[in-house]
Amino acid sequence: MLFNQVGRTIDRYRLLEKGDRLIVGVSAGVDSMVLLYLLNAYREAFGLSLIIAHVNHGFRPEESEKEAALVEKESKRLGLPFEYGQFNVREFQKMSGLSPQDAARKIRFQFFQNLIEKHQARKIALGHNADDQVETILLRLIRGSGLQGLKGILPIREGRVIRPLLEVWRGEIESFAIKEGIHFLLDSSNLKQDYLRNKIRLALIPSVEKEYQPHFKQVLLRTSAILREENDYLENGSEEAYQKIVREERNAIYFKFSEYQSLHQAIQWRVIRKMMDTIWVQGMAGKEREWSDIHQIHQKLRTPPPSFILELSCGVRIEKRYDMVELGKGVLTPFPPFEVELIFPGHTFIEEIGKEIVIEVVNRDQIGGGMNSSIMTFMDYESLQFPLKVRNFRPGDRFRPLGVKGTQKVKEFFIDHKVPRYERSKIPLLTSGEMIAWVIGYRIDERVKVTEKTKRILKIKMV
Repeated sequence: MLFNQVGRTIDRYRLLEKGDRLIVGVSAGVDSMVLLYLLNAYREAFGLSLIIAHVNHGFRPEESEKEAALVEKESKRLGLPFEYGQFNVREFQKMSGLSPQDAARKIRFQFFQNLIEKHQARKIALGHNADDQVETILLRLIRGSGLQGLKGILPIREGRVIRPLLEVWRGEIESFAIKEGIHFLLDSSNLKQDYLRNKIRLALIPSVEKEYQPHFKQVLLRTSAILREENDYLENGSEEAYQKIVREERNAIYFKFSEYQSLHQAIQWRVIRKMMDTIWVQGMAGKEREWSDIHQIHQKLRTPPPSFILELSCGVRIEKRYDMVELGKGVLTPFPPFEVELIFPGHTFIEEIGKEIVIEVVNRDQIGGGMNSSIMTFMDYESLQFPLKVRNFRPGDRFRPLGVKGTQKVKEFFIDHKVPRYERSKIPLLTSGEMIAWVIGYRIDERVKVTEKTKRILKIKMV
């Protein structure tokens, strides 16, 4: 009996708890009307509070009015609250670029979400059945999907969207409705092969059942159950990997590429999805997940260059700096060229890098044990041409790194020191005439070093 079948599904997946307040999506079709009938029958046993929600998408004006009237009438008969939402889905579809079905689904779920907050409900109950499951799996298979998609519709999603009829066939639901005298209306659009889902239901599945496998739907349903279990196993593995390699901060996520690379590709993909989910939760709530962006990141990290930056359409960027990878929000703006003449002697604040350069002449005995460092250096005063300037990197720049006999392109020096390409324009260069005297933070030029013959010493410090 259908009542017992649905009861087993509810128990197996713990779809209902004592005292649940539910938003029940009711379209007036046979599935949702039977769902309402069954949940109403469970009201006393579970202490349920039901709120009926009906959405008019504006696709079929005449039928939509009759459907709304039937659902409202049933709500009054059962003494349940009735919530009605009327929307212009076609207008939203044009604005969003979604398909009619996806646009309707997005509007519908937003309406349900608003009702959850309004009524302080815990869950949304929907009338998807086993036939819907089969159609969804085939639809995703045709469009292209991995294990994540082929596991099908979940009986319970995110702990709040439940589908008690998911293991019951449409034919069983229709027979139950007729037997119990449950009123429902037929959606005429379901009989037209205008949409791919309808073609699958009306043409593809009957053809396969007739020509190849009479139990095709049952076989596909069993397969999806197996895939769901295997996917759960991989999801658990990816969660463990995520916790092990990922470091979360306020606006970004970091991980070592070497640790990520050691993971199996199936786990890598899921770790990326988890990272994207986390980034959206941090500041992009409500944005639809961009699977193409997840795939793009996964492909980019398969054989990546030492460093790169990839900006995605969803407003997320991924940066790789040799072994460190960062996933963050927002796009990077190009660092503008700059050149600043330094005060000598004295202090010069360089706004572009947010640093101050301090220059002074010192005696040899003032150096003491002083050594060149990333923020301070000593140069032979006589070897310099004034005024000194600070600017950023330009294509073709060359200098003679300390300890090297010949000159080297600054670009090659950056590569040797693993400076990401997009960071190079931020590194200040101290110039003396046409010579680059100091790649600040890294190395001075061999020609300006302090020697035994040096008479006056210039001390330069970046604060």
